[in-house]
Amino acid sequence: MNILSKLIKDNSAVAWVWTVILVSLFLYSIVWFSTGWAVIEVADSVESQYTFTGSAAYASEFIKNVFRYHPLLFLFGLGIWGYVNSQRRTTLQ
Repeated sequence: MNILSKLIKDNSAVAWVWTVILVSLFLYSIVWFSTGWAVIEVADSVESQYTFTGSAAYASEFIKNVFRYHPLLFLFGLGIWGYVNSQRRTTLQ
């Protein structure tokens, strides 16, 4: 009976991890679509009015790339977190 309770506890932990992932994806998509595109549009309008040279141009492009590729980084990190925490097993006490 002890093994059965451990199995049920493990499955509920895995279900909890994937529930957290789904909720995180939903909330992240709302936040990113409302702020990420706005930041990129503001950066594009500022770059159209001013000419950056040297390190300022690199910094501006870096900031825009961070906002563009952040969803991929978040998705990759969340996938790794979900996989690692799904493989983790609880110990009997």
